[in-house]
Amino acid sequence: MKSVGCEKTLASKSIVMCADDFGLSTPVSEGILALLERQRLSAVSCMTCFADWKEQAQNLQKFKNHAAIGLHFNLTESDSAQPLGQLMLNSLTGKLDLNWVRDEINRQLDDFEDQFGYRPEYVDGHQHVHIFPGIRSVLLATLKQRYPNETLWLRGVKPAFSGHDSLTKAVALRVMGCGFSVQAKKANLPVSRYFAGLYSLKADADFSAFLHGWIDHLPDGGLIMCHPGLTGASSTGMALTRQQEWDYLASDLFLNRLSQQSATLSKTPSLN
Repeated sequence: MKSVGCEKTLASKSIVMCADDFGLSTPVSEGILALLERQRLSAVSCMTCFADWKEQAQNLQKFKNHAAIGLHFNLTESDSAQPLGQLMLNSLTGKLDLNWVRDEINRQLDDFEDQFGYRPEYVDGHQHVHIFPGIRSVLLATLKQRYPNETLWLRGVKPAFSGHDSLTKAVALRVMGCGFSVQAKKANLPVSRYFAGLYSLKADADFSAFLHGWIDHLPDGGLIMCHPGLTGASSTGMALTRQQEWDYLASDLFLNRLSQQSATLSKTPSLN
């Protein structure tokens, strides 16, 4: 009788690597495009509220078969924006201007469709505004009205309490997003099931360590958000963080670590 080998092999795991903030600025957009060329990303979330959007959207077109392209719904950085803190408070206290929210959703969806000729594959939110109470009700109703016979997915945001350096932010997002998946399910709109990518976004944070910890702990079909950009090594603050994320994602080390973790990039997350 032949002996059966006991050697274990790691099962392959698919991960959606999603770059946020495409369209925010030329350095951010060009950095994301360069990573797409290198096949280091599998989803791109687009902001349509800035002057750079139209030109950069045309540059993104050629990647539509290789990466999911979605709308990064934005209410906190534009001419008509509200500060994040005020928006959160208004959401929790029922003081939102729902007509303003509806107008912004429709305008940004129009801007997306004008450039691509089709609807976004998914919708998420800049600073996660799409999960906030009140805002999400308007968003879900608008998506059902605009696309009654089509299914697009929404990003679920339920961050873990560990594996990063931002416990307070994780708790706040759990509070703001409570009930989001249930409400989306009632509207027959699927939500991505597993989420990571939350951290302080400080330049001295260990992005690569966090990233591979997320990959280790996420189930198959998990989604990781990131914020890369070609913003320059001499920049400061969030701009420096973007450059450091870009540098790591563009590196051979990232590819080697992915291979060691038996992880591959996919444009389709696991959905509820």
